[in-house]
Amino acid sequence: MKLSKRLKAICDLIPKNSNVVDVGADHAFLDIYLNKYKNCNCLAIDKSKYCTNTAINNAQKFNAHIKAVTNDGLNNIKLNDEIIVISGMGTKNIQKILNFDIKNDLILSSHTNIEDLKQFLKEKHYYIDKELIISDGKTYNIIYAKKGGAS
Repeated sequence: MKLSKRLKAICDLIPKNSNVVDVGADHAFLDIYLNKYKNCNCLAIDKSKYCTNTAINNAQKFNAHIKAVTNDGLNNIKLNDEIIVISGMGTKNIQKILNFDIKNDLILSSHTNIEDLKQFLKEKHYYIDKELIISDGKTYNIIYAKKGGAS
């Protein structure tokens, strides 16, 4: 399975055997790769039933064991120690998804308003542990944020 440079960079940030919630999972290639090559437990979430069905079909095709649900962001999702991945959307959508109190590590890749996203994280008491800039036809910022930053 070949991933885009952006998805591969996100995978590289996630330790083996992690629990991952991927919001906006689309085709679930990230989750499939993490399950097969890093033994991660993954929950792929997308608000589109079409995308959820595609994720399930792709998981079967690649013999991966992931869960996929149709859901609007993290609404009604019970969180524990998972790393939350949100990529492939704009900052306003990411803020909407994260607009409640969470303590999970975050991996975020917004296509818009990176400075607004950084300010939002600061206000939520997160600090940026790592930031990558990946060029893959477009330029992508990938932020690994952890709880504990000052406001």
